[in-house]
Order: sequence, then structure tokens, then C-alpha cells
Amino acid sequence: MKRKIVALLTAVTLMVPVTGIFAFAADANQGSVSGGWAEFSGYYIDGVPGTTDTYTSGTPVVSGLKVASTLYGIPSSTPDKHTGKRLRRLTSAEEVEYAAHGETVWFYKKHYTTAQMELIDGTVKTTSGRKWGDNATEATSPYYLPKAFENTEARTYWGS
Repeated sequence: MKRKIVALLTAVTLMVPVTGIFAFAADANQGSVSGGWAEFSGYYIDGVPGTTDTYTSGTPVVSGLKVASTLYGIPSSTPDKHTGKRLRRLTSAEEVEYAAHGETVWFYKKHYTTAQMELIDGTVKTTSGRKWGDNATEATSPYYLPKAFENTEARTYWGS
């Protein structure tokens, strides 16, 4: 009896991650995949457990998840590359303003990139809006001058 319970638990444990992978792949084909980059936490893909901080630009999170045949016009399930960064500039009063900048390369796929300056609680201060395109998109938020003691973070997003 004990062996049957262990076998059942093992089977369920193995099925849950596989089911999640197939659900993600199905969503990617339906055009609902999204993710991005946050300055303090790194790259991520929404709806894929365990991918926070593990998605790096151009690298699949789960081996075999990306379609390798982009040479034939078939889009991969995630972008071929996504980068995000914080920009800074000095005003004439020598105050520092910040903006977010994101670039996404996703061959053969209509997609968007959004860049935002946000407070660490997620409150949006400036946004580029969704910049739609095919193959490659780029977005830069307007510059933002943080108030005293205001913690801001550059964040970029992609989706299809």
C-alpha cells in the first residue's frame, strides 16, 4: 500500500510541471504570452512558475520550449531577445531624471514592447505605451524626475 501511495505521488509530481509546460506552449500559440524585465528582479515570463530571474535574453527557460525553426518563418514561443535598462540624464538644474528603455526581437511574430518608470509598489509614473511591430520593437518611456525619498524602478514588458 505504501509503495502505491509513493508511486501515485511521484506520478502527480511529474505530471504537474509537464502540464504547465504544455499549457504555456498552447498559450504562446494563441498569442497570449508575455513577460519582461524589472530593474531589481531581472527577466521573467508570466504564467511560467519558477522563471522569475531565470529568463535571460535570448535563452529559453525550459529546454525545448522555443521552436528552433525560425529560419523557416515559424516564430518561437518566446522572444529571440529582450533587453531592458534604465536611462539617466541631467536637467539644466543638474537634477537626475530617469527613463526605461526596452527592446524586443521576435522574428516572424507581431508583438509589443512597453517601457515604464514605476514606483517600487508598481505605480506607473511614465510609460511609452505599447509599441507594436513585427520582428523587432523598441520603447522608451518619458523621463521622470523622482521626488525626495521616492524609490523608482525601470521596467520593460513584451507580449503578443
